[in-house]
Amino acid sequence: PRQWSMNLALSILQAARIRFSKTEFIACPGCGRTMFNLEQTLAAVKLAVGHLKDLKIGVMGCVVNGPGEMADADFGYVGAGVGRISLYKGRECVEKNIPQEEAIPRLIALIKKSGRWHDPLR
Repeated sequence: PRQWSMNLALSILQAARIRFSKTEFIACPGCGRTMFNLEQTLAAVKLAVGHLKDLKIGVMGCVVNGPGEMADADFGYVGAGVGRISLYKGRECVEKNIPQEEAIPRLIALIKKSGRWHDPLR
């Protein structure tokens, strides 16, 4: 019960944008334009960057609605076609149509380049 109430308090503080205790993820529900497995991709992105408690990451299925839905995210992973991903820093597309296999490592490189990366605590 005490741990549960602490988690609830931290979640409320994060929702109010007062204190960040975990990475915040934004994801679309997916639609016919999504050309990759959104649930698996979101899980893989969470695994790679979930330790960065002061970031908001968007994982969107397509470029039609994705950039608008994740407009307040720090970084974005957006489907750009079959097997292709575009990466965003804020509202700016910084890498277009990269192979999906390279997208998470390049997202990490983008976060590192921006100075927002820190290694996970072990």
